[in-house]
Amino acid sequence: MEAVLYITAKVISLLFGAIALAMSARVIMQLIAMIGSYDIEGNKAYIFCFAVTELFVTPFRYLCAKFNLFTSTPIDAPFFIAYLSIVLIRSFLPII
Repeated sequence: MEAVLYITAKVISLLFGAIALAMSARVIMQLIAMIGSYDIEGNKAYIFCFAVTELFVTPFRYLCAKFNLFTSTPIDAPFFIAYLSIVLIRSFLPII
Protein backbone atom coordinates (compact mmCIF):
# COMPACT_ATOMS: atom_id res chain seq x y z
CA MET A 1 0.00 0.00 0.00
CA GLU A 2 2.86 2.37 0.77
CA ALA A 3 4.36 1.73 -2.66
CA VAL A 4 1.10 2.69 -4.37
CA LEU A 5 0.90 5.95 -2.41
CA TYR A 6 4.54 6.70 -3.13
CA ILE A 7 4.13 6.11 -6.87
CA THR A 8 0.93 8.17 -6.94
CA ALA A 9 2.65 11.05 -5.13
CA LYS A 10 5.58 10.90 -7.54
CA VAL A 11 3.31 10.91 -10.61
CA ILE A 12 1.34 13.88 -9.28
CA SER A 13 4.60 15.63 -8.43
CA LEU A 14 5.85 15.08 -11.99
CA LEU A 15 2.59 16.45 -13.42
CA PHE A 16 2.80 19.55 -11.24
CA GLY A 17 6.44 19.91 -12.27
CA ALA A 18 5.42 19.81 -15.93
CA ILE A 19 2.75 22.44 -15.29
CA ALA A 20 5.27 24.66 -13.47
CA LEU A 21 7.65 24.24 -16.42
CA ALA A 22 4.87 25.21 -18.85
CA MET A 23 4.12 28.28 -16.73
CA SER A 24 7.78 29.27 -16.80
CA ALA A 25 7.94 28.74 -20.55
CA ARG A 26 4.83 30.87 -21.00
CA VAL A 27 6.39 33.74 -19.06
CA ILE A 28 9.67 33.48 -20.96
CA MET A 29 7.86 33.48 -24.32
CA GLN A 30 5.86 36.55 -23.27
CA LEU A 31 9.05 38.33 -22.23
CA ILE A 32 10.73 37.49 -25.53
CA ALA A 33 7.67 38.80 -27.37
CA MET A 34 7.75 42.05 -25.38
CA ILE A 35 11.47 42.64 -25.90
CA GLY A 36 11.74 41.67 -29.55
CA SER A 37 8.28 42.67 -30.81
CA TYR A 38 7.64 39.05 -31.75
CA ASP A 39 4.04 37.90 -32.28
CA ILE A 40 3.39 34.84 -30.12
CA GLU A 41 -0.35 34.54 -30.79
CA GLY A 42 0.22 32.06 -33.62
CA ASN A 43 3.03 30.18 -31.92
CA LYS A 44 1.92 26.60 -31.26
CA ALA A 45 4.18 26.20 -28.22
CA TYR A 46 2.71 29.32 -26.65
CA ILE A 47 -0.85 28.21 -27.41
CA PHE A 48 -0.14 24.85 -25.77
CA CYS A 49 1.44 26.46 -22.69
CA PHE A 50 -1.44 28.91 -22.45
CA ALA A 51 -4.07 26.16 -22.70
CA VAL A 52 -2.38 23.99 -20.07
CA THR A 53 -1.59 26.72 -17.58
CA GLU A 54 -4.80 28.71 -17.87
CA LEU A 55 -6.70 25.75 -16.40
CA PHE A 56 -4.84 26.32 -13.14
CA VAL A 57 -4.75 30.12 -13.25
CA THR A 58 -8.47 30.67 -13.92
CA PRO A 59 -9.67 29.78 -10.38
CA PHE A 60 -7.17 32.23 -8.91
CA ARG A 61 -8.29 34.91 -11.39
CA TYR A 62 -11.89 34.32 -10.34
CA LEU A 63 -11.09 34.53 -6.61
CA CYS A 64 -9.02 37.69 -7.03
CA ALA A 65 -11.78 39.32 -9.08
CA LYS A 66 -14.45 38.26 -6.60
CA PHE A 67 -12.64 39.85 -3.66
CA ASN A 68 -11.26 42.80 -5.70
CA LEU A 69 -7.67 41.83 -5.04
CA PHE A 70 -4.78 43.03 -7.20
CA THR A 71 -7.08 44.95 -9.57
CA SER A 72 -4.77 47.92 -10.05
CA THR A 73 -1.41 46.14 -10.14
CA PRO A 74 0.52 45.82 -13.40
CA ILE A 75 1.68 42.32 -12.43
CA ASP A 76 -0.45 39.27 -13.20
CA ALA A 77 -0.82 38.36 -9.52
CA PRO A 78 -3.24 35.42 -9.97
CA PHE A 79 -0.70 33.79 -12.31
CA PHE A 80 2.04 34.26 -9.71
CA ILE A 81 -0.19 32.91 -6.91
CA ALA A 82 -1.08 29.87 -9.04
CA TYR A 83 2.60 29.21 -9.72
CA LEU A 84 3.47 29.47 -6.04
CA SER A 85 0.64 27.16 -5.03
CA ILE A 86 1.72 24.55 -7.59
CA VAL A 87 5.30 24.71 -6.35
CA LEU A 88 4.17 24.43 -2.72
CA ILE A 89 1.89 21.47 -3.42
CA ARG A 90 4.70 19.78 -5.32
CA SER A 91 7.12 20.31 -2.45
CA PHE A 92 4.71 18.80 0.08
CA LEU A 93 3.82 15.70 -1.95
CA PRO A 94 6.87 13.59 -1.07
CA ILE A 95 6.14 14.18 2.64
CA ILE A 96 2.72 12.52 2.40
